Amino acid sequence: MRVRRVALVAGVLLALTAPLWGPPALRPFRFFAVRHVEVRGVHYLDPATVVAALKLGPSASVWAETKGMARRLSGLAGVKSATVMRRLPSTLVVTVAEEEPVALAEGPTGLVPVDDSGRPLPYDPAVTPVDAPVVERASPSLVASLAEIRATDYGLFAAITAARAAAGGGGDVVLDLEDGRVRLTTPLDPAVVRAVSAVRQDLVARGQPWQELDGRFRGWVVVRRAAAVAARGTGGGARARRPVPVKPGRRAAPAAHRRAVRPGRSGRSATPAGRASA
Repeated sequence: MRVRRVALVAGVLLALTAPLWGPPALRPFRFFAVRHVEVRGVHYLDPATVVAALKLGPSASVWAETKGMARRLSGLAGVKSATVMRRLPSTLVVTVAEEEPVALAEGPTGLVPVDDSGRPLPYDPAVTPVDAPVVERASPSLVASLAEIRATDYGLFAAITAARAAAGGGGDVVLDLEDGRVRLTTPLDPAVVRAVSAVRQDLVARGQPWQELDGRFRGWVVVRRAAAVAARGTGGGARARRPVPVKPGRRAAPAAHRRAVRPGRSGRSATPAGRASA
């Protein structure tokens, strides 16, 4: 009876301490040699680059210390985080979270993907297309603004084709979209981003064309039509129409409520909120 109790206790102790002594004891066995590496989560990186970063030797075992492998992968450019798990008897499963490009910046040999801090990423757009706005210079404030838009409203971010700092400085950014232009001031307020996106969606849903949405005014999104934008660039004209501030949450007014600006008058309007004009 006493022998059985001793054996039971010894078995329990062995089981509890197996994570400590088991891997070192099993590593020498060729049965557990690494024969396959399964890489998951990569879209831009070459899986071969990920496998090479593991630095597996010819006698590597699946019982090798996986935390060290994960640390090596996390130091690889373009990798945000990584985990390494075992699939017995001979496979390592690597799961990678890549740094998502926030923009494509002009580089010495072409467009280079950059992250939300402006650092170049080791992705080749010629091999794997990168769907991100094009910027002439990846300044910290500009890429941070794009990252904020992506985190706040991905639909709006996906519609941006190019971005740049506004002429004359002042911290404003200009976003070229598929259907118009957006002006915002930095640092971006997520509420303003959502408001601009809501106004854009409302205009599209109602079939009202627009050329510029200006979110630089507290609590308002100014809608400018093509004629108003052209008049602003040429000094005005007899047929220019007033851009109208739209209070987020209200719908743009139908065309019957729009009024023209007299020649020489300013392009901005004091029309009540909720009405958009050309």
